[in-house]
Amino acid sequence: MDGKLSIFIEKRVFYLYNFKMSYHRRFIMKSAKIITLTITLGALLFAGCKTSTDTGDAENIYPMYVDSNGNTINDYVEEAAHEPGPVTSQAPSHGGAAGHAFTDSDGDGICDYAQDGSSTWHGPGFVDENNNGICDYWDESHPMHRRHNGMRYQDQNRNHINDYFEQNMHRALGHEFIDENEDGICDYAQDGSPSWHGPGYSDENNNGICDHWESGGQGHGGGMMGIGPNR
Repeated sequence: MDGKLSIFIEKRVFYLYNFKMSYHRRFIMKSAKIITLTITLGALLFAGCKTSTDTGDAENIYPMYVDSNGNTINDYVEEAAHEPGPVTSQAPSHGGAAGHAFTDSDGDGICDYAQDGSSTWHGPGFVDENNNGICDYWDESHPMHRRHNGMRYQDQNRNHINDYFEQNMHRALGHEFIDENEDGICDYAQDGSPSWHGPGYSDENNNGICDHWESGGQGHGGGMMGIGPNR
């Protein structure tokens, strides 16, 4: 009798021990799942709660294009909304200095310094850390040159004209090099329209306009969320 009781007690203890261990294992697994879920949700919430600084300049594409009056000319190169960038203490050796007044010698309503092919900057995004009057994005002497997703500037032949606007290195999807006024610069780079020249062109909706410069694009009207890549 004592032997049977002893066996029964041993089995009971073994069963209770296994039940307890199984319960602890289930508890630990559930706790681990809850902790993992909490961390994941926290990360998602943190990512979704960016400040205005996080979603601002870092995602903008420069130079920018906006056409609030609907005349197909970039407002930043028109007289009413002309924005040449802040005044700098040193003027560049060519083109129009940052902070220049609206100049329109040909009377076409577009600032001449936005049509000469030089590295003269119009619109938001102007930054000039070395204070030489050229936006650092387009300044070949600055480390920031070409380190952005916006329209680029390069001048390998050093004639102060953006190579992407010239015939030999013309780079623009959707049109050939056209130069009716024979000034050596593609006319579509001088008419103020959203004609993109150089790398970075994207047109996912296939309407002939670079997505960055369309309404809602990262380079349109102050850097709203884009419709093309680089989102």
